Amino acid sequence: MTRSIESKLEAFSALPIFPTLVWASQLRPEAAARMNAAFMTQIDGARRRQGDLSQSGKWQTDQRLHTIPELSEFSDLALGLARHVLDRDSIRYRGLEITGCWANIGFEGSRHRPHAHPNNFFSGVYYVKAPAGGNTINFFDPRPQSGVIVPPSKRTSPIVAQKMTLDVKTGTLIMFPSWLLHSVDENRSDEERVSVAFNIMFTPYVEDMSPPNWQGNLQVTPE
Repeated sequence: MTRSIESKLEAFSALPIFPTLVWASQLRPEAAARMNAAFMTQIDGARRRQGDLSQSGKWQTDQRLHTIPELSEFSDLALGLARHVLDRDSIRYRGLEITGCWANIGFEGSRHRPHAHPNNFFSGVYYVKAPAGGNTINFFDPRPQSGVIVPPSKRTSPIVAQKMTLDVKTGTLIMFPSWLLHSVDENRSDEERVSVAFNIMFTPYVEDMSPPNWQGNLQVTPE
């Protein structure tokens, strides 16, 4: 800020109103090793049983991995992170559930178009294998009018970018609002990219979350 402006202002601040948060975690190596081994045991077992899928494009498992006892450590971690975010932001809730959890096995050239995860509150992705060339995820600016005027900028910043690309690695866990549009770039590696996606929703949504979050002062219905 120039001195001429400073001489006229008592205070100046930039307010982060309506921010879109993405929560990134990196697991400790010993925890990642346990969970990765558990996931690969399930995936490799399914491969041996099925054995008729082409080794190209992308495979996706069924969406019930969170019900497998051997994967409970990961399910507990995902729910624990969601509770941490809600508690930190003082959001009232009673229970949370994983509503879907599945593995994506992406071969060379595979990608995933921009999409969101409807009818959930949190979504996330955990990286079991993230080879160089297949280790990014993209998030898109959710404000529909932000692209009307896009002045050039000297560097990429979440404040001005319409798309942000995050680098990930094995053991990275990314969680985000389920409505946030995201995509996966082409796997330019000759190795498999293995990720685990999940959705989380409030358990008693209708009972606890859907009623109006305020009280009237004129009592009509009996308590």
